[in-house]
Amino acid sequence: MLSFADGWRRRAQSVRRRRSHRLALAIGAVAAVLLVAWVALASPLLAVSEVQASGSTEAVRSIAERVGGEQKGRSLLLVDTGAVEEEIESDSRVADATVRRGMPRSLVIEVVARVPVLALEKTKGQVELLDMTGVRIQTVKAAPAGVPVVKGGSGVGDEASVRAALHVLTVLPESLRAKVRNLRFDQTSSISFELSGTTIVWGGDERAELKARLVQILLTKKPKSIIVSAPDTPVTT
Repeated sequence: MLSFADGWRRRAQSVRRRRSHRLALAIGAVAAVLLVAWVALASPLLAVSEVQASGSTEAVRSIAERVGGEQKGRSLLLVDTGAVEEEIESDSRVADATVRRGMPRSLVIEVVARVPVLALEKTKGQVELLDMTGVRIQTVKAAPAGVPVVKGGSGVGDEASVRAALHVLTVLPESLRAKVRNLRFDQTSSISFELSGTTIVWGGDERAELKARLVQILLTKKPKSIIVSAPDTPVTT
């Protein structure tokens, strides 16, 4: 038969064992959390080691690779994908960028390049490329094939002229848009250009949709010139 003292000692030992067990579990849990945090945030197991960049042009792919490459060695979980997207899109050649994590160690970047639709003739034989929204993409030595060039003259490069030229391209059918050549403005901001060998005197920016329809119809006659500056009375020669 146990004495009171023996029973007390056994209960005390049992309490100490339970406390020790709970303490061991707590220490184990903390250690597990710290291990997981280290693996996620500091371990090379999740550090960015590869940038997978895809894009519609080599230029924008290079931009994505350069910006994404700055994240190499950083934990994939710590990469601010939104900030990377913003930095890529800060380049005027980029229309849109999407960045996502490719577990366990890849940064996947998809980039869409701005598409030039108009070029402004500059000095020293260079042209400035614009997209359909009027964003000035870059200055190059020559316009890509199919991109009309606004030739030197009054108004070239000012915002009103640029908007008018872009409006012309917007309302023309895609089949004709790529054939526009030698787009010009005169001193009154009247627009003219060549289209499949025919000189088009467009005039001002007003009633552009009607002018586009008239040009499309009258081109079938293959005239030397089409004058739609007064679209109610179009003239061909």
